[in-house]
Amino acid sequence: MKKNLITVIILALCVVNLILNVMLVFVCMPSAKKTNNLITEIASILSLELESNDGQPKVELANIANFNVEAQVVNLKDDGSDQKHYVQLGLTLELDKSSEDYEQLNTVLGEAQGAVFDEARNVVQNYTYNDVSDQEVQAKIKKQILESLQKKYATKCIYNVSFSKFTIQ
Repeated sequence: MKKNLITVIILALCVVNLILNVMLVFVCMPSAKKTNNLITEIASILSLELESNDGQPKVELANIANFNVEAQVVNLKDDGSDQKHYVQLGLTLELDKSSEDYEQLNTVLGEAQGAVFDEARNVVQNYTYNDVSDQEVQAKIKKQILESLQKKYATKCIYNVSFSKFTIQ
């Protein structure tokens, strides 16, 4: 008799366990799935914003003006190899025509190409031959030149710097 009673209790507990598992699947799992989907969507949106913006303002194609600075030779920092290394560097500044100070800045830049190149030279001379050979360092150099020019001329009209010529020797 005791064996039958224990068997009935075990069977009842198994049935209760089965009912609770079914409730778990049909009640808790859909809300967990919805929460997981929401978190995934938010993460993907944030990730897209970070990747697409890249820290640069968006400028319409019609509002882009280029300002070119002639290529000149810049000495690179000594890397201890007893060899002199140089880079021939030409710059292109991208300007936003819709900016309030575009006309004034364009006039100033036209008269001060030497000063613009001097800012770039000050940045590039801090790097060695091995440094400037790396693409990531070149991107860092562009960013530093941009920040230096924006600070010098107190403007955000200059929104990008690119190399029109970058030859390392």
